[in-house]
Amino acid sequence: MAISNKTRKNLWARSGNRCSICKTELFSLKSATDKINIGEECHIISCKPNGPRHQPDLNEYDNYDNLILLCRNHHKEIDELYETFSEEVLRFIKTKHENWVNSTLKKAVEENKKDEPRFLARITSGKDLLEILHESYGYRTDYEQVETEEEAKFIGGIVQSFVDYGDISGMVEAYDRVQMGYQLNQLLKEIEDKGYYLFGERRVEDVKFKKGETDNWPIATIVIKKKNSPEIMNFDLND
Repeated sequence: MAISNKTRKNLWARSGNRCSICKTELFSLKSATDKINIGEECHIISCKPNGPRHQPDLNEYDNYDNLILLCRNHHKEIDELYETFSEEVLRFIKTKHENWVNSTLKKAVEENKKDEPRFLARITSGKDLLEILHESYGYRTDYEQVETEEEAKFIGGIVQSFVDYGDISGMVEAYDRVQMGYQLNQLLKEIEDKGYYLFGERRVEDVKFKKGETDNWPIATIVIKKKNSPEIMNFDLND
C-alpha cells in the first residue's frame, strides 16, 4: 500500500511543515515560480525485511502512526543510526515535535489577538451607557490630551461621574436605574455639545491575582474622543 492523501495531509499539518528533529522549514518558495521541498515522509518501522527497525508482524506500514516528517538529512541519519534512533525514540521525537507545533501556533494566535486593533462603538444613549457601566468590577478609560484647565476639569469630572454611576448602579431599584439612564443621556448630550464623542464596550476578562488565581470580571471601557479625531471611522451598516 501507499501513503494516502489524507494521511499525508495529516502528517504535514500536525508537523507544521517542519522537520521533527531540526525544525527546518521543509516546503517553501525560493522565488515566485521556484518551489523547494526537502521534506520526506519517513517510516518509523520499515516495511522492508532488511530495513531499519523492521517488524514483520505490523499490519499497516503506511498509516499516520508509523510516519514521521523529517528533512532529507535527518531521514538518512535515523535510518543509518537505527540503533540510536529506535522506534521508542522516534515516537517520542514525533510526539514532542507535534506538541511543540501545537503550542507554538496557539501562542502565536493569542499574541496576534492582543495586537489586533480594537473597534469601539459610539455610545448614543444613556441606557446603552448604563448597561456598560452597570456593576462593572473595573473601568478602563481613555481620552485625548487636554489643552486647557477648563477642558481638564470637564473631562476629569465626566470620567469620575461614569465610575460613580457604575459603582452605585447595582445598589438601586429599577426606578432609580431608569432615572440614572436619563441623567446619563443628558450627560451624553453635554459631551457632544462640547465637541466630543463617547465610545465604549463591556467585556468579561480574566483577571489574575498575586497568588496565581484567576477570576472573570466585567470591565467597562470608556473612550472620549474629539469629533474631529482621525481615529474615528464611519461605517454605513446598511451597505
